[in-house]
Amino acid sequence: MKIQRVNRINYYVENNKSSLVLGPRGTGKSFFLRDFLATYSNYFYIDLLNSVELQKYLMAPELLYKEIETNLKINKQLIVCIDEIQKNVSLFNECHRIIEDFQSKVIFILTGSSARKLKKNKANLLAARALLVSFSNLSYNEISFLDNLDSILQYGLLPVSFIEKKSDLKIDYLKTYVATYLKEEIIDEALTRKVENFFRFLELAAQYNGQIFTYSKLAKELHVDDRTLKTHYEILEDTMIINTIPAWTHSEKRRLQSSSKHYFFDNGVLNALRGELKLELNERSFRYGQLFENLMINEIIKMNHRHGNDYKLFHYRTDKGHEIDLILQKNIYSAPIAIEIKSSVSPSIEDVATLKLFKDEFSNATLYCVCRCDRPYSQNGVEFVPYIDFLKMINELMSV
Repeated sequence: MKIQRVNRINYYVENNKSSLVLGPRGTGKSFFLRDFLATYSNYFYIDLLNSVELQKYLMAPELLYKEIETNLKINKQLIVCIDEIQKNVSLFNECHRIIEDFQSKVIFILTGSSARKLKKNKANLLAARALLVSFSNLSYNEISFLDNLDSILQYGLLPVSFIEKKSDLKIDYLKTYVATYLKEEIIDEALTRKVENFFRFLELAAQYNGQIFTYSKLAKELHVDDRTLKTHYEILEDTMIINTIPAWTHSEKRRLQSSSKHYFFDNGVLNALRGELKLELNERSFRYGQLFENLMINEIIKMNHRHGNDYKLFHYRTDKGHEIDLILQKNIYSAPIAIEIKSSVSPSIEDVATLKLFKDEFSNATLYCVCRCDRPYSQNGVEFVPYIDFLKMINELMSV
C-alpha cells in the first residue's frame, strides 16, 4: 500500500532550506526519506543506526565536511540526510560549519527520535538554520479514518501496523515495538539507569492515559519519589511517546484542577502497554470512548505541530469534577474553542453539560462536541460535528 505522507520537507528542500525532522521511532521517517531522496540525482544518506557508519563519524566527525567538500567540486548542489543524528550530536557542529561555508549548495535533512539526547548534550541546533518538522504516525489526511476506525482505535497508526492486514501480525509488531524499540530508545540513549523500574512505570502510565492524577499518588504506587516520576514523564515527552496537555487555569468563578493530562501518541502502542491488543472493541464501552478520545486529541496535536504550534491546548476540570476534554486558544486575547469528544453516534446536550458552564464564564467561547454522528446539528449553542468534518475544519483553522 502506497501512502502519500503529508509534511513540509519537500517544500523546504525546494526552497533550499535545511530541516530537522523529529518524530518517534517507527513512524516511517527513514522509509519516507529514502523514497523522497530517490527523486534527486545528487544526495547521500547517512544512517547512524548502522553501527559501522556511526563509529566512523564518532571517531572523525570532520570527515563529513571533507566528503561534502569533495562532492561539491563535481556537483552544484547536494542534499545530505543524516538519520538519527542524536546518536552523534557532534555532527551538528559540522553541519553548522558546512552551511556557513557552502550556503545553499548543501541542504541538510536531519532526523531524530530523542529531543532529550540533543538537549542533554547541548547540541548545536544550527542556530535555527534547520527548520523544525514534526514527523508523526499516520494521520487523517493521509488515510481513511472512516473506513478503518475500529482498526485504528485498536492497532493505531504506526505505518507497519496500519498496512499489515492480519490482526495477529499487527499484534506481534506492536508487542515487539514496545518490548524492543522503546527499550532500545531508553537503553541506547542512556536516558535512565533503572530500566526495569522505567518499564513498570510505562505500563502504569498507560493505565493513567488521559486521566488527571497527582505525581505523588503515582509515585507512591511505583515506590519512587516525585522527582523520579517527573523525570520519567519528561523522558516520554522528549522521545515523543506521549503528548502532555496542561490544565486551563483561567477562572474567576470556579476552582480548577491544575494537573496536566498525558496521552500516548499512538493507540496501538497504548493498547500494547495495557495488554489490551486482543481485547474486543465494543462501541458502547468506556474503553472505546477512551480510545476515541486519545485518537482525536493526538490528531489535533499533530495538526497544531504541522501548522507551527500557533494554538495553545488545554484541558478543563473543576474541583467538582466537571470536565472538558480540550480547549484551544490562539492567544490570551482570542476566543477559546471548547471541545468535548464523544464516541457516541447521537450524544445529547446532557452529555456535554460542562460546555454550558464554560460558556457562562467565557461568553465568547465556541462550543463543539466531536462525535460519530452522520450529520452536524446544533443544540443550546453547542455544535455537534462528525469527527472527520471537525478534523478538516480545525486543520483549515490552524492553517491560517
